[in-house]
Amino acid sequence: MVRKWVWWSLVGIWCLVIYGFSEASYFTGENTARILQKWIGHEGWAEAEGTASPLNFVIRKFAHLSAFGILAVLVFQALYPKRWSYVWAWSFAAVYAATDEWHQSFEPGRTALFSDVVIDACGALVALCLVWMWQQRRKPARLKRKIS
Repeated sequence: MVRKWVWWSLVGIWCLVIYGFSEASYFTGENTARILQKWIGHEGWAEAEGTASPLNFVIRKFAHLSAFGILAVLVFQALYPKRWSYVWAWSFAAVYAATDEWHQSFEPGRTALFSDVVIDACGALVALCLVWMWQQRRKPARLKRKIS
């Protein structure tokens, strides 16, 4: 029971972290571009003719993939070993992604994009697939211990 409480607490904390990133104007695409300009020192890498550079795009979308992948894994851990843990974990992450984008639509300087919800859901799916592969890899070792 304590294990579940810890995992659900981590889920709640991570949801608050995601909410904080959505709330803060510091994490807009324009600010990311400015930071990249300072770090790289070459304006062309951070902005290309008024649009986001490929590097800016990759960094921001990888952040989406990672954040919601972590959320899905945390929810999975909180639910495991219940039946449908993978499905419920992915669903939770995807629904939270949609509500996060909706929340961003009210924030100045932020945009809500359906494509970000899709990227978030893909991040959750990839993370859960990695968890599944890790569990499958560990299965033979557990079986060997039980037989011995």
